[in-house]
Amino acid sequence: MPTVYDPIKIGNMMVRNRFATAPTVKNFAEEDGRVNSRYLYQYELEARGVGLAIVTMSFTENRGQVFRRQLGVQDDKAIAGLADLADRIHKAGAKAALQISHGGNLCSESIIGALPVGPSEKPQWPGQKVHALTTEETEAIIENYGKATARAKEAGFDAVELHACHGSLALQFMSPLHNIGRTDKYADRMVFLLETVETMLRYAGSNFPIGVRLSCHEFMEEDKGVPGLRFEEVLAICPTLEKMGVAWIHASAGRIGHTPDHAFPPLYEPRGVNVRFAEAIKKVVHIPVITVGRLQDPKLIEKIIEEGRADMVALCRPLIADPELPIKMAQGRYNEIRQCMGCNWCLDRLFKQVGCECPMNPAYSWEQEYELKPASTPKKVMVIGGGVGGMQAALTAAKRGHHVTLYEKSGVLGGQSNLSSAYPRLYTRELRNLARWLENELAKSTVKVVMNTEVTPQMVEQEKPDAVVVATGAKECRVALPEGVNAVYLWDYLAGKAQVGQKVVVLGGHEGAEAAVSLAREGKEVTLVEEGTEIASPAYIYPGAARREPLLRYLKQENVKILTSRRLKGATAGAVVLEGPYGEETVAADTILVAVGREPDNALYQAIAARGKEIYCIGDAKEVRSMVSASHEGFWVGRHI
Repeated sequence: MPTVYDPIKIGNMMVRNRFATAPTVKNFAEEDGRVNSRYLYQYELEARGVGLAIVTMSFTENRGQVFRRQLGVQDDKAIAGLADLADRIHKAGAKAALQISHGGNLCSESIIGALPVGPSEKPQWPGQKVHALTTEETEAIIENYGKATARAKEAGFDAVELHACHGSLALQFMSPLHNIGRTDKYADRMVFLLETVETMLRYAGSNFPIGVRLSCHEFMEEDKGVPGLRFEEVLAICPTLEKMGVAWIHASAGRIGHTPDHAFPPLYEPRGVNVRFAEAIKKVVHIPVITVGRLQDPKLIEKIIEEGRADMVALCRPLIADPELPIKMAQGRYNEIRQCMGCNWCLDRLFKQVGCECPMNPAYSWEQEYELKPASTPKKVMVIGGGVGGMQAALTAAKRGHHVTLYEKSGVLGGQSNLSSAYPRLYTRELRNLARWLENELAKSTVKVVMNTEVTPQMVEQEKPDAVVVATGAKECRVALPEGVNAVYLWDYLAGKAQVGQKVVVLGGHEGAEAAVSLAREGKEVTLVEEGTEIASPAYIYPGAARREPLLRYLKQENVKILTSRRLKGATAGAVVLEGPYGEETVAADTILVAVGREPDNALYQAIAARGKEIYCIGDAKEVRSMVSASHEGFWVGRHI
């Protein structure tokens, strides 16, 4: 029985274990696509634990660049930097593969300086204009895949992987969504893929493995009601790829812009969501098959390989959260792993065209710059609030040698993560991963933790700390309701303290969206009411992070009635009166669940800020945002006290 720690042979490569880095773009390169020191260190760090480092999607020509700081293999000038990158990976003990891609209509004119191209004029983005490739232009692009392969080989890489997934040009030709109206040979949706593989193999020569990463299913019919690539088609082409000489198949799913929650599955999705595709492909090919997607659980990773459901596991977000994950697994240090939450902050950053970051790992990609150095003068530090921000600040300051006491007014650490991870019928429990890790680390640290203690200005004066960190979080916004109305608040519902009836009106279409789904799955009749025109975009759900997509779908699937542009006018024991664009309307309700947002709980900070001390206010106490802000600000303060 194989294990994830066993070596595996891929083509002529002997890979030391079954871990691979997934080749997701991080936006760390120079704007012309060149390698820099940040890229070198980041890949060296991640390569220390994996067997195969599949380096990020790299554009084969300038008009194929999707992201501003995407890595490039577009000309011979790229070879020297790529050689440095391959060398760093090799010194860390891993094999190096370069993934190559052309973005096609994923590209934007503002980045490439020309019209994006595609199989047809059908755009990827609203308002976009696309040039439909001629046969000759398509053949030239395919030839550039071959040239990029040769450059990777010259740079010292051990292999190359073709990006044929998530909406890039190869997938556009494979998909009935974009490959429309053609009359040449590329009207056959698999010809572009097969010709590209053939060209790459020709340029690679002997003993240089070529892999292919595929979107096994676009899920278009399910999610968008329009045709998309289906798994039956992908499964049928895999034996052909093997016969051509492809060395491995990397089984992903979904596409950018249409079904991103399948391409980058958020925390709502089950762990190992794409393993089923790898498992099916393994039954029709004899080459190694790599699985990817929501694989942050070490026990699941081990089980997938032991059960033969895939030959390797590819990790992107789990390695962003903890680059040492494979090393810690091999050493049995499971409790020390910072398990990815699937929050997709990294993805939101990427699609804002800036570098990836992570709430689990605030030093990610800046490890050298953010190295924790001993404090020149150890200080007495008082951290007030045991949520994510407070714990992060306390732990970071203590690692630098400060004498830290953390105060929490309740009997548990974790703050709002205890609530956000507790929806009864919606899978969000991994939002507590960071708090859990911080608790474990605090238990091993020098931080003194004082529970069930609410700090007052007088206590601060008595303790005489050298520095104070206020991380008191937020409080719920309240709504004036008449007596006799069964009104409950979101946090009470999540804490299991609320009695909720059968007909529920949820006030607040942003903070209340997840509650509406959960309540509907409990069998309740739910109406979601929002004063604005949009729903499901609270501060902690990032708009470009593939989390809002499934949430909106769940609301529809669970038949939640959605009323926007309405405000509460009145309520009785059995109904809610709303005022909106069509006048007054009454909605039957035996319970009103109030989820209209949060506001900073910073009265303590206001009371002590003017007393001349070194005082910091972080997280929601400073401004209501997400767990990212709390974690990063806590880390920053801990580094700077």
